[in-house]
Amino acid sequence: MTSRTYNASSSQFEGQPRQIGPSVQVACPTCEATTRRAIGAVSDADSEGNSTDLRWTCPTCEVQPPGGAAPPKTMGRVEKCWVCSCEEFYIQKDFNRSLGFAIVVGSFAVIFLVMLTKGHLIGIYLLFGLAFIDWVIYQLLPNVTVCYLCHSIYRGFPQSPDHKGFYLGSEEKYKPLRQAWIEKMEAAGE
Repeated sequence: MTSRTYNASSSQFEGQPRQIGPSVQVACPTCEATTRRAIGAVSDADSEGNSTDLRWTCPTCEVQPPGGAAPPKTMGRVEKCWVCSCEEFYIQKDFNRSLGFAIVVGSFAVIFLVMLTKGHLIGIYLLFGLAFIDWVIYQLLPNVTVCYLCHSIYRGFPQSPDHKGFYLGSEEKYKPLRQAWIEKMEAAGE
């Protein structure tokens, strides 16, 4: 059996080729490290016999959350969370929110300056042009599946028809459950 070292910055084991395909991004609630694991790497570890327990474990602090499920199949829909076993998910576009906010602020500044220097009509045309470009980019972005309890992000999986957009009522339902889950996880790590 060969020893492999985990590289948290690239979310893969050293010496293995970078795998593209379905992956899960998890922010550990105890150490706050964000990791991304390719599901193909998990199934490869299972086929090599290197891992008997396939539940998610934080590679940084090595805490394993209580109640984790088996990893999702690479070509199957996400029905149960690999990290916390929750069965309720929502979908959203896979876009960096910080980048989106920076684009909005930058666009506002540019349009404001154009309106001051070139006139309101040109600024309004520019605003409609940017809105059209934004709509095109939005349509091209893929959807990701997000767990309501632990906020794990599932990329590259087929979308389930049961998963809808974010619903604030479900988020409010899961807030106290998330806090209890985090406390249970911290107690297990001690």
